[in-house]
Amino acid sequence: MSKSSWLALIPVGMGLFMVLLDVSVLNVALPSIAQDFKAKMSDVQWILNSYTLTMVVLLVLAGRIGDMVRRDRYFMAGMALFTVSSFLCAQSWSIGSLIIFRVLQAVGGAMLSGNTLAMIADLFPPGRRGAAMGLNSILIASSFTLGPIIGGWLTTHLSWHWVFYLNVPVGIASFLLSYLLLPPLEAKERVPVDYIGAILLAIALGSLTLGIINGQDWGWKDEKTIASFVVGIFYLVAFSLREISYEYPLLDLSLFKIRNFTTGILAVSILFFGISSSLFIIPYFLQGIKSLSAADSGYWMVVLPLMNTFFSPLAGRLSDRMNPKYLMIAGPILFTFGMFNLSRIHEGITYWEFFAKLMPMGIGMGILMSPSFNVIMASIPPEKVGMANGTIRSVNTLSQAMGVAVGGVLLTNRMKDWLGNYGNQIPDPGTMNLLKIFSIMGNPAPLIGMVEGFMDSMHYLFSVMMWLPVLSMLVVLLFLSGEEHLRRMRYMSVRKNLPKEGIES
Repeated sequence: MSKSSWLALIPVGMGLFMVLLDVSVLNVALPSIAQDFKAKMSDVQWILNSYTLTMVVLLVLAGRIGDMVRRDRYFMAGMALFTVSSFLCAQSWSIGSLIIFRVLQAVGGAMLSGNTLAMIADLFPPGRRGAAMGLNSILIASSFTLGPIIGGWLTTHLSWHWVFYLNVPVGIASFLLSYLLLPPLEAKERVPVDYIGAILLAIALGSLTLGIINGQDWGWKDEKTIASFVVGIFYLVAFSLREISYEYPLLDLSLFKIRNFTTGILAVSILFFGISSSLFIIPYFLQGIKSLSAADSGYWMVVLPLMNTFFSPLAGRLSDRMNPKYLMIAGPILFTFGMFNLSRIHEGITYWEFFAKLMPMGIGMGILMSPSFNVIMASIPPEKVGMANGTIRSVNTLSQAMGVAVGGVLLTNRMKDWLGNYGNQIPDPGTMNLLKIFSIMGNPAPLIGMVEGFMDSMHYLFSVMMWLPVLSMLVVLLFLSGEEHLRRMRYMSVRKNLPKEGIES
């Protein structure tokens, strides 16, 4: 490992952060977009859903292609596509055109995020990847919380178009830095692309994601929701049979026989499920109940990336030197403690009280995720790193979508116990301002009902979802082999220092 490896990591990190940020930064701009285009709620939802669906469908394929081509040039091509499509999104003249350009943007995003971990594996040898994996964790955590701050400021002081324009200079800079700093990352293997497998997987993941995203609006017992899940499962089985029998599979299912690979993916995906099912509701508490601006609510959540920035590189580096199992157990325990704290917050909580209660979650994310990514990528053959990268990102994206859906169901069902005529309303700033007007006019009941109902439902949501990190911890405790990871690190370190003729013999 050399300084050039860390320099090469700069454009890789910029690309990943830009893709991840694009989801959270857009959320606060959606009301302005809807107003400009006079769009319906279903249209606005598809601005987000089209991006998520396309990413989930393409991530495994994008990672697999990365194993077959020069990964540095492939990354640059994805960066160029993402940058151009971001500019087109800003230039959209209708909701339809914006949705189309978002799909194009997601294609570039899949090429970028589906290869980031693989590029880290190419740039850093086993035993030296921990700190670099920590950077990956920092970018993931930061994108959750910095997005609302950046998106809120841009939308308030400029316009929603700048949420997309922002990607253009960053994308150009990352493209140029990639050209200057990335070494040639040659193809790991050259085999035919399994296009039939790609189509089967696209239908399967697309149907499952569609059912997860729209299930709450359609109804979980609605025939469209049930059909989405049935089609998804059917094509997932068909894809599995195809991959088992095909000579050049898109996804080598034998990877899941590798103990640490499967355990790591399962532990991280459970935590991602818990994160997305709970954190999506915090901005509504901050902006609706506490009446903070979009930008200020982001500052209230800055503790997450702040703690992650400190602990992720440390945990990643330690995972190369000590049994990573201990870190991967401690992380979910701290995350559970943080969610327990949030299940008891009140409307009058101060900034520093909130900071302290949220802090264990930020530390827990850093302590689990960077060692997990390190263990996962170290456990697989080098020629499969792109395939593994795409699989990890696809599973995590599905977990996030499912977490938001399940969290929303738990919240709204609880709200119905408080508000008899509840119609899936949430305490967004517009709704709360309207209820405050009613209160001033002499009818405070709707405002009181909304506040008390939401607070109780939010506490309930956190008290239920806090058990997911516990499950993640049990998966690691029971199935992860930390000793195997350390043995592999020692072996690769010795092998790296042997003369070439010694290795060949």
